[in-house]
Amino acid sequence: MTDQLAHTSAREELKSYIERIERIVEEIVALKDGQRVLFAEAKAKGYDTKAMRRIIKRRQKGPNEIAEAESIDGTYMHALGMQADNPLHVQVARLVRDGMSRDQVIEAFQLLIPRSGEIIASVGGTPMRLWRTEDGKACAEDYVPPLFEQFMSKRKPT
Repeated sequence: MTDQLAHTSAREELKSYIERIERIVEEIVALKDGQRVLFAEAKAKGYDTKAMRRIIKRRQKGPNEIAEAESIDGTYMHALGMQADNPLHVQVARLVRDGMSRDQVIEAFQLLIPRSGEIIASVGGTPMRLWRTEDGKACAEDYVPPLFEQFMSKRKPT
């Protein structure tokens, strides 16, 4: 008798789970219908529903997740010739806009430079020449274009 009681209890419990899940599925269907109606209303008023969907997805993500996705997308688009701006340039602009100091941006830049490579960049003011030696040491100095040096050397002191 106890076995039969346990079996009946398990059957009722399973039935309860199934019915609750079915109610949730019905609610989801009703909510999706409501969502379709709202998008149809917005479209009838002239709103771009594709843009609205993208914005809704974007609002569900955190700022770091958005920045990472944009960075990866920009790199891929640049590699495919779909984006004119150099992704590195875009990232540096974001770093400065997000409040990183000039020195922090320079430090971040130095990590990107290959051995025996160099970058000349204007980061919040004076252009900087950033390079890495063959042994991997990162270096930085104010950059003065060669033509400017020639002009200044020919100029008469006042």
